[in-house]
Amino acid sequence: MRKFLPRIAIAAVVAIGATTLTGWAVSAANAAPASVGTAAASPATSNRDATVQIYLTRHGKTILNSLDRVQGWSDSPLTAAGRDVAETVGKNLSAREGTFDAAYSADMVRHFETASIMLKAMGSKLTPTRLEGLREIDFGKFEGAENAKMYGPIMAKLGITNPADLFTHNLDELMSAMKTVASTPDLPAEDCADVDVRMMASLNEIASDAAKHREGKVLVVSSGISISCVLESMGAETPATGIANGAVNLLEYKGGAWTVKSVNDTSYAQ
Repeated sequence: MRKFLPRIAIAAVVAIGATTLTGWAVSAANAAPASVGTAAASPATSNRDATVQIYLTRHGKTILNSLDRVQGWSDSPLTAAGRDVAETVGKNLSAREGTFDAAYSADMVRHFETASIMLKAMGSKLTPTRLEGLREIDFGKFEGAENAKMYGPIMAKLGITNPADLFTHNLDELMSAMKTVASTPDLPAEDCADVDVRMMASLNEIASDAAKHREGKVLVVSSGISISCVLESMGAETPATGIANGAVNLLEYKGGAWTVKSVNDTSYAQ
């Protein structure tokens, strides 16, 4: 699915104070009037001014990823390479960012496995809390099918014949077209609007609880398109090639608002 994500985004390296962040970064200070890079959230029940950093990470590579098959609510375990990436990211996060106070993952095998391996590599005793709201987008009747079989109906819905023209459409348009052609009464699909509702409900709950308990750093493991949908809803740009397996996206929650600090940071996987 990552191959036809739409935007041709240029990764930026933005210096914030003395810290250099990889990818697209938007701070509250340079946000546009339309709140680009910042999103309102449910206010914390206490410690409202506490700052929470959410390290929103894509799971490691899976068997279905390797077979180039659609993987939304379908699931498969990590490959050896996927486990290696999760371990490397965990070690580097610990070395560079220190101790994590809480951990969450989507409720599927690939997400929980990734988060568990990362935490073990950190030397952490945390067990990830599994949340259904952090799942990947639902691809309806295309679940488990070859990715190539999904592209044709989406192109027909958009009225295009050249696959390259998919890149002229933004993520919302692509996922809206996918939902239309993929939904059946028994297998309803989702679009980014659907994903945003459940992802933000989970992220708001996670961040509000962390702020309440003064938990500064939180690991959250989800999936590529769901991460892209929610980042773009916050005003950030995501790469046309999609969020990489094991890539970290740093979000900051403070005073009931979200700020995207970095997108698709693959440096922890190196």
